[in-house]
Amino acid sequence: MSVSLHNLTLRSLLVLALILGLSGCSVRYDKNGKILFNTDLASVLGNEVGQFTLADGSKGALRELGGRYSLKWSNLMIERPLEGVSWARIINQYHIEGHTLLLLKVATSSCPAQYRLVDLQNTRSQEWAFTGICDIGPDITASADKLQLNFKTDNRIEQFNWQHGEVYHRRLPVQPQKTVQTDRREKVKTSRKAKSQSSSKPVKRTPVKAEQPLPPKVAQPELDNSLPTEIYQPTKTRQTSLEIKS
Repeated sequence: MSVSLHNLTLRSLLVLALILGLSGCSVRYDKNGKILFNTDLASVLGNEVGQFTLADGSKGALRELGGRYSLKWSNLMIERPLEGVSWARIINQYHIEGHTLLLLKVATSSCPAQYRLVDLQNTRSQEWAFTGICDIGPDITASADKLQLNFKTDNRIEQFNWQHGEVYHRRLPVQPQKTVQTDRREKVKTSRKAKSQSSSKPVKRTPVKAEQPLPPKVAQPELDNSLPTEIYQPTKTRQTSLEIKS
């Protein structure tokens, strides 16, 4: 009986070691395209602060260990560190044309609330950091083939469009809005004029010929003051696909 308990304990320890070994590994590629198998302590000792589902149905997670954040997904144990952030959370996820888009809110040394977009497809990933825009949440529009993020500032809109694996940047002017105070002032002026006219003595008026109506105005095209659309480069493209050799 003691032998069987010993074997059971030994087998349990081996299974536990195997599980820890598999979950504590990650796959990366170096600059030369070589596969690197690293120890992934975040899976064993870290905290899982967010989850997401990829377009193929597999699961992924956002993890934190010692103030460092990283993404890990797919059955191939692919990992992508989030560089230069001290805090990160997943705001939303989108599935477009087989891509999984993660909108992240992060804290950096220069901004406590900044947004990033991460594109995951199979084992390949790209990341765009919207630098220069701090503590401003985007207006989001998602369609079958495009994701649009509009960051509105005082005098312009920074627009970023993800489409077919690329992000395009465009700067649009903010249309000025009429204030309500001017309308109220005009109403007060007209009411004062009406009162003064009613209190004054009647004046004889000579008939005046009705003026001919002016010809209709031709609609003029609106001026496009936006800058031409430009490709917004990702921070770093990680070719971590096991199917493509460099």
